[in-house]
Amino acid sequence: MLYQTVLFDFDGVLCHDRFYEKTLLPDYQGAYDWIQANVFGDDALIQKWMRNELKSDDVNKLVAENTDIAREMLDSLYMESVHKMGLDERVENLAKSLKLSGRKIGIVTNNMDVFSEITVGNHQLDKLFDIIVNSADYGRLKKDNNGELFDIAFATLNGSIKNSLMIDDSASVIELYERRGGKGFLYKDFEGLESFLRANG
Repeated sequence: MLYQTVLFDFDGVLCHDRFYEKTLLPDYQGAYDWIQANVFGDDALIQKWMRNELKSDDVNKLVAENTDIAREMLDSLYMESVHKMGLDERVENLAKSLKLSGRKIGIVTNNMDVFSEITVGNHQLDKLFDIIVNSADYGRLKKDNNGELFDIAFATLNGSIKNSLMIDDSASVIELYERRGGKGFLYKDFEGLESFLRANG
């Protein structure tokens, strides 16, 4: 099948880096470990952050109150870590080739305020992708309201979920997408994706 539209998840597909990682380690190991356990280990908190019910400023305030790292330093290192987050060049180049072949491409991601504020511009994602839908901009996650973020994406693209592909590392998102009438690919590694697209267009 020749997919007319291909949508990408960001975290886990286009990017594998983590907030704080490249600047807190190794000098602030204790703070980093606290963040992993009490921020990224707290699903409810993360969902609030990705719905923009919490902002990065709120999260850093919480971290500073519970670790030995000063707030001003934490803010600086956090922002630096966001700027240092890199793309998987193989997936980025694949997206470019799909666009050159005439397909519409987009990003639909559960992500935080800084994705729209920093990451999109930092990597010029808005120059490459035809549509970018970030959960924090709409106050809802991909699975909320039976996948309403996908409706927003296709309304902007003036297209249909049929003959489209969603590449995501979440099995439950893929299941929802396919119930909505699209095709999903559960991303585990680039080689698997490359093989799938070679066989299925």
